[in-house]
Amino acid sequence: MPVPPHSCPGNCGRSVSRARFACGSCWYLLPTELRAEISDAYRAQPLGTRHRAAMRAATEWYRSNA
Repeated sequence: MPVPPHSCPGNCGRSVSRARFACGSCWYLLPTELRAEISDAYRAQPLGTRHRAAMRAATEWYRSNA
């Protein structure tokens, strides 16, 4: 059974595959350091606290930089 998409955390209104954190446009709005931390933590499988913290920091960045 396919996993349903989620809303882009950049609040652009797009739906995003569960395999992605944000849509392409919003992803590239994030500072390089935040993108790198999300990607590095994702590659470090299994996903855990570091990955959740990176996604939380990026979500906060979107809220602060709307």
